[in-house]
Amino acid sequence: MNNEINIKWTRIRNFLSERNLSGIILNRVSNFAWFTGGGKNYVALNTEFGASSLLVTEKKLFLLSNNIEATRIKQEELVDIPVEDIIVNWHQDEKLFESARKIVNGKIAIDKPGEKFEYVDIDHLHFPLTDEEIKKFHNLGQKVTKIVSEVCHEIKPGITENEVAGTLSKKLWTSGTIPVVLLIAADERIVKFRHPVATDKRIEKYVMVVVCVYENGLIVSMTRLVSFSKIPEEISKKHQAVCYVDAAFINSTRPGKTIGKAFKAGIDAYKTTGFSDEWEKHHQGGPCGYKTRYYRATSESSDIIKPGYAFAWNPSITGTKSEDTIIVTTDKNLIITEDDKWPKIEIEIGGTCIARPDILVP
Repeated sequence: MNNEINIKWTRIRNFLSERNLSGIILNRVSNFAWFTGGGKNYVALNTEFGASSLLVTEKKLFLLSNNIEATRIKQEELVDIPVEDIIVNWHQDEKLFESARKIVNGKIAIDKPGEKFEYVDIDHLHFPLTDEEIKKFHNLGQKVTKIVSEVCHEIKPGITENEVAGTLSKKLWTSGTIPVVLLIAADERIVKFRHPVATDKRIEKYVMVVVCVYENGLIVSMTRLVSFSKIPEEISKKHQAVCYVDAAFINSTRPGKTIGKAFKAGIDAYKTTGFSDEWEKHHQGGPCGYKTRYYRATSESSDIIKPGYAFAWNPSITGTKSEDTIIVTTDKNLIITEDDKWPKIEIEIGGTCIARPDILVP
């Protein structure tokens, strides 16, 4: 069993001790992936909860599964992880949790609401990211960045938003990653909608590409913009402003500060650029990792930022947007979706120079 899982089991043991629990059932897709180092316990993509679970106690791990899922889970997702089996036939799923009660003396909790156990939220145990996770997350960021950049350079006027989405999907799936959010907007749809699901609209002059991509349980987010004609002065001004706002968010996302304080720095930046009300038209992002966002940050967010935490801020000003995924480190913030070859806007803020993606003009 590798070091990453040992670290996480220690966090679970401490949690069990603090809550006077004898075990916890991990059914949520994000928690199963976190504990197992990227294991998949889901079948459908559009669900928060898995088809199999792990029962974690102080000394043992148990796989709770029906007979459909058990073999694959053990052979492909729990390699080198020592688990004992609690397996029932597919039409007896309700007996799984009854079996858990029989083998664990004491109180059991679960991460899925509505079950016959105490519900607990363990998102806070996901952080700080381990060295292994940071490496995987950075590799994912670079892989996705390369693919998104390739596709953005290949886009031509006249193709549809859906064609761009299809090309991205093919390249991402082929690379072993899964797009969990894929938004494409052309021309006036960028202005109209903050969440532009792709359509058959043909691209004329301007396109926005937004992705959230999953691998090993981790999810990176990024946005890129491409213009096929001279960028209008209004859009250029807005993009310069939104990049400044994004830089303010990134610059303020530092150890020891609250997330609320980082959020406030971004909102103040909106005011500085003359676009005071734009932040109210869409959320600004927040902490990420095994979820696209654990929650949407606000000025009331009191969690303390620490090294090993990850964030995806996504400020927008009508017609433009700036978004990348960062990992907080002791010395600086690592932008894991940065592309050295993409055109940049250099923002000087707080004595630091932060580069943000400019609009690409092929």
